[in-house]
Amino acid sequence: MKKRTEIQQDLKRGFGSAPTGIKILVKWLLVGFGAYVAVRFVCAFVGGVATVLGGILPTLVVLAVVVFLIRAVWRILSAILLLFIILFCVIL
Repeated sequence: MKKRTEIQQDLKRGFGSAPTGIKILVKWLLVGFGAYVAVRFVCAFVGGVATVLGGILPTLVVLAVVVFLIRAVWRILSAILLLFIILFCVIL
């Protein structure tokens, strides 16, 4: 059985006297936990971006269609107005 001072020294060294298998297990548990946290963070970030784009993209599509229709109608009305002006000038 270890004395109190030996236990304190072991704690200061940080698993210094622990068997190699335990050291490797603890190391890979920490690495696995770090990887888990990183994957969760990336998934949350990608999900957030997808949610934002899912809300913005349809709005932008509708806005683009509206602008296209306004420009098309404006061109048609401009052409009709131009024809009336030309006809008015010819009649006079």
